[in-house]
Amino acid sequence: MSSQKQLQKGLTREIKGHEIVTIMGLTLHSTSRSKVLRAIQYKLVKKEKFSLVTPNPEIILEAQKNQRLKDFINQADFSLPDGVGLSWASKFLYGIKLNRIPGRMFFLDLLELADLKGLKIYLLGASESVNKKAVDKILKNYPKIKVRGSSGAILNKNAKPVSLRNRKYYYDTLKQINEFKPDILFVALGAPKQELYLADNLKDLNVGGAMTVGGSLNYFVGKIPSPPKIVSDCGMEWLWRLIHEPKRVVRIFKATVVFPCLVIKEKLKV
Repeated sequence: MSSQKQLQKGLTREIKGHEIVTIMGLTLHSTSRSKVLRAIQYKLVKKEKFSLVTPNPEIILEAQKNQRLKDFINQADFSLPDGVGLSWASKFLYGIKLNRIPGRMFFLDLLELADLKGLKIYLLGASESVNKKAVDKILKNYPKIKVRGSSGAILNKNAKPVSLRNRKYYYDTLKQINEFKPDILFVALGAPKQELYLADNLKDLNVGGAMTVGGSLNYFVGKIPSPPKIVSDCGMEWLWRLIHEPKRVVRIFKATVVFPCLVIKEKLKV
């Protein structure tokens, strides 16, 4: 398919320095970490609330059957591709090299920004022990950051509290976030709960902006060892995660087998 026809169909376009690619109906921004950091600083100064998501192949598959998830991702201010499968898909579908930005690395970028600017951050999600360790590590390593955190209520797959007790905890946490007024809210509830949580609540949260971070807190505190650079560079992070989290085998199968098959199917439609 010609570049002109691609442009006409809205498959890729340039907006404010970000090249935008659509894969299976999901919007992805190909840009650099430095550009996103500058844009976030601008929004914080201007008090323009922002949302940042980091889709990977597994999330894109989930969004095919979850319209709320798809809508939230497509409406996000920043949709940073996380996963080598998305880079391959972009190249395969459109001949475009998609710049991948792993969420766990951009999380660290934002911590450095927050420390530099003396910002307030809130960590929502992960287990109680991981959340507390993450808060303690930030207090130790980023002395200018003001940080609070909570593992949050137990939610079902639609990001709703599973019981009356959890419902109270859910609203107590929302109240705590709003009273603290963080510049950046990091949501580590796992996909798609974290995205659906923000879809339900971001507009009413007193925050500068929010980022979904998946399992980043587990990497941050060392519960899961971060992959060596050589593993990341060769696109084998999925194998690293499988070795350290064998229970993810079904999810990794979807990302490495089901997703490529559906991308090929999409290519044939074009």
